[in-house]
Amino acid sequence: MKKCPMCGVEVDDHATECPECGCPIADTSGFSLKGGGPAPKKSNAHSIGTTVSTGSGLTDILNDGMEEEYSSVGGSIPISLSKNDIGDYEVKHKSHIGRTIFRILLLLAVAYGAYYLLDYFVFSNKKAYSYDDAIGNYMKAINDNDLDYMRGIMPPYLSDREASAKDILNNMSSLYINSYSIDDKVFYADKDLYELQDAIKLQTSKTARITSAYDLKVTFNVLVDGDSSKLENGANLNITMNMSFIEINNKWYLLLDSYDNIDYN
Repeated sequence: MKKCPMCGVEVDDHATECPECGCPIADTSGFSLKGGGPAPKKSNAHSIGTTVSTGSGLTDILNDGMEEEYSSVGGSIPISLSKNDIGDYEVKHKSHIGRTIFRILLLLAVAYGAYYLLDYFVFSNKKAYSYDDAIGNYMKAINDNDLDYMRGIMPPYLSDREASAKDILNNMSSLYINSYSIDDKVFYADKDLYELQDAIKLQTSKTARITSAYDLKVTFNVLVDGDSSKLENGANLNITMNMSFIEINNKWYLLLDSYDNIDYN
């Protein structure tokens, strides 16, 4: 028998209310007041995956501040991924892709910068930025038998610039140029430039965007320092050439069609 907490009257063990005063009587049998089974035990749990035994210090930490609606029945605490967690992952994933793209672009920029510096400091002296530079490179190429200097003034529209450069070096291999002078100079008018570009396209199927050009009559003072079928070894003389130079993309090149009339004085 148990007593009513309100009036103290003894009531039946299975009574749910006092017959005298009507006060509700707590059920001490392990069953809920209105349900047909044991009262559910409250669990400090959150769903998925990794679990931590209840009653541990970590349980208290995990449960601190969590809302009851996420709790579930059981003696362990599964830890769940929320929408915020998934959103954070997506942001981090996109950030990782962005960093990878940035690194690739940075590497490309470094490679281009290295090429530019190499081109400027190492190879720029082999390029001609005026027709005087082109003549100077022509002299250096012949005197030093330097293929790079000669190839540097071969027009870019040629299919084999190296072969053309070698031909000139072979023909001039017995000469050493001491100095040069420009005896005559004719500037190309716009009409002449268009005609020259059309002729180049007809010959090579490539478009040469020529911005300016000059026909020059150049006299070289040379020393014969090798075997030659035309000249005596050790002779010092002047040779005169018709040489045309064209400007493409701010660089000057020898027009090979003009380079076919050498007068040995």
